Amino acid sequence: MIVHSLALLFGIFGAGPVYLLSNSDFSKSNAKNALNWQLFYILSVVVLFAVAFLIDVNIVGFVALSLIFVITALDLGFCLYATYKALRGTAWDYPLAPSFV
Repeated sequence: MIVHSLALLFGIFGAGPVYLLSNSDFSKSNAKNALNWQLFYILSVVVLFAVAFLIDVNIVGFVALSLIFVITALDLGFCLYATYKALRGTAWDYPLAPSFV
């Protein structure tokens, strides 16, 4: 259950090692969910930054930067909720996150 908090603080470097080293199915499932979300989050932020700074249209840059703030708020909320669900014994699948792992 701590994997979600580690993912919030350290991203893939928090969830990845837990996924690779875990022996418990429950921990591995939570780590997989956290790792998939963090990979999606990082990829989204990188693409949105690229759009914001490579496109020369002001409104597109503003929308891209706004989406970065939205997805960062979602990261915080989703990780906290996933931690809560893990405390209750459920491996919660993050919405929007495709399955990379």
